[in-house]
Amino acid sequence: MQRPKKPTHASVTRFIASIIPPKANDVPFLYHVPRDPRYDPETAAVEQIVLSVTPTPAVYKLIGYPHDVDNEPNAELTAPPPRSPRPRPPRTLCFLHRPFTLDRRAIRANTLIFSSHTSFDEVLTVGYNTALASRLGILLDTSICVQGYKGDAERKIGIVGEVAAPQQRDVLVRRIQQVFGGTTEELLVHEGAEEEEEEIRVVAIMNAFGEDEVRRVVELVKERGWCGDGGEDGDEDGRVGKHMLYLTGQPRVGGMQAATALGMTVVCVGHRAAEEWGIRYLAQGLRTAFPGVRVEDVYEEEIPVVREKKKKVAV
Repeated sequence: MQRPKKPTHASVTRFIASIIPPKANDVPFLYHVPRDPRYDPETAAVEQIVLSVTPTPAVYKLIGYPHDVDNEPNAELTAPPPRSPRPRPPRTLCFLHRPFTLDRRAIRANTLIFSSHTSFDEVLTVGYNTALASRLGILLDTSICVQGYKGDAERKIGIVGEVAAPQQRDVLVRRIQQVFGGTTEELLVHEGAEEEEEEIRVVAIMNAFGEDEVRRVVELVKERGWCGDGGEDGDEDGRVGKHMLYLTGQPRVGGMQAATALGMTVVCVGHRAAEEWGIRYLAQGLRTAFPGVRVEDVYEEEIPVVREKKKKVAV
């Protein structure tokens, strides 16, 4: 029986690109390519895939050179252990969402590092994230893609849609907590309308949270007639807002004030939690697509890089 071929750099890269499409205004998708003239992505085998938001000590342990006892300080003062053949490190490919502080000198030879910053934010955090929307019960067939941000008309910043069945606010908040793997206390929740049992009919998952974005979402919902329930025309925005939940990352003063005025419920999961959700989702997809490959997703804070100040030269 013929053994199945191992996945290659090219096949894994194509799979990830199908989930996070490379963009021209993003970081280079192939962020660090092996410089060996014999390197061929179509034949370079993959045995391990490492994923992280940023390069961290745990990431370097997986993609860097093996620790060498002979290079330790005072190594000559102790009797060296009997030498034995060191196992070959696994052939590794690594994904970083924010690769900006990557030390390329510390990367093991023939290791490919690829990255996505803007596109990852768009489709795998609290933006136009259809996978997350589906898990929260949003009807994707009739949902709206919110596009345009900071001068980029094509940039996707969110998805807005009706939920399959109206849900009590507290039930939906607990569902969000479960999806993000935290506790309710770790979420910043602003309850909108005063009614304790208010139904949520529409959810907006948004990567921006200013007053303009909140108003923009409300206008889209009004155009679709998703939250109309009678009443005076002058209170239309408030009637729409009390049936909506706005899910985002970081809390912003302008957005929170606008949402409060509209009686809208807001859940802020935090920037880091949103990014880690995307890493977990991508890691699970890779495990399913490439069952013979070891997938290591790392959740660790990056050590800040402290740069020495340049000394002033006396003239």
